[in-house]
Amino acid sequence: MSAEPQGTNPESPASIVKREPGMNWTNPFKRMLDNPVILKELRGRMRGRQAFILLTVYLGLIAIFIGIIYLVTVGESSSIGWDPSLRQSVGKAIFGSVVLLELLLVSFIGPGLTAGAITAERERQTFDLLRTTLLSASSLVLGKVGSAFTYLFLLILTALPIQSLAFLLGGVGIGEMVVSSVMLVVTAIFFCTLGIFFSSFMKRTLPATVTSYGTIVASFLLIVVTFFLITYVDRMSSNIDPLREYALTMLVWFLISTNPFLAAIMTEVILVEDQSLFYTQNSLFGNNNFYLSSPWIIYVVFYLVLTVIMIFLSIQRVKRPDR
Repeated sequence: MSAEPQGTNPESPASIVKREPGMNWTNPFKRMLDNPVILKELRGRMRGRQAFILLTVYLGLIAIFIGIIYLVTVGESSSIGWDPSLRQSVGKAIFGSVVLLELLLVSFIGPGLTAGAITAERERQTFDLLRTTLLSASSLVLGKVGSAFTYLFLLILTALPIQSLAFLLGGVGIGEMVVSSVMLVVTAIFFCTLGIFFSSFMKRTLPATVTSYGTIVASFLLIVVTFFLITYVDRMSSNIDPLREYALTMLVWFLISTNPFLAAIMTEVILVEDQSLFYTQNSLFGNNNFYLSSPWIIYVVFYLVLTVIMIFLSIQRVKRPDR
């Protein structure tokens, strides 16, 4: 029986990679945990104070915001009476506020977890050492993204008890719960991938972080552009032919569907007014009604495609030697 070499760390990436032939590829969760990067990043993040401080601040902000909404609503209901319809409205307001606040926080926390994932390795001069190991470029990139997403998924799960307050008041269905969860998960994956994308193409952490958040701010500014476009086209709607009206409707609907806040709000509006989670028949300009897909479907497909493209480009960039 051969003795294990002295000084070998059983939790080091190299030792974990050597156990790769014995992996159970039929278990996706086991495959994820067998990635040494995910193990290292998760253990390092959860052993420190930063992860728990961020979790506390995250839940604290949501709880304070929801508490303010509840107190304001209770104050208004005391003068007009507490009826079932008002209670359902409060439930919808609490649920929608939690989802929108989670989308905002996840959008800004995600890039912060991954914007320095690759650049930090270059700054510590450990990137070349990682590339000389048995760890492939895809395992490195997916491991960095997977560890950040796992932590964000933990944040999403911890906010579920606050969301469940809406079920006590009523007005929220299982469809809304499923759609909001899917949108939150896709948002978390995309913004983690956005940070790793800029981190793989840049040399320093600060430019990668600034570029990531600059992209987020620019995407949010599209809300203003969308409203200006709607206002302008609505004024000119009397002179627009049906084909141009259809093209402008598709463009504006796409801008609405690719913004997390507008997509969530419009999905809720369609669900309330049309009782549909998948499509609506509406006219943004003029009198012609068009069949439009529900914004959450466009949102999920669009950002999943962008995520796959950015992960592919990041892997290709990591494979290239630094010049």
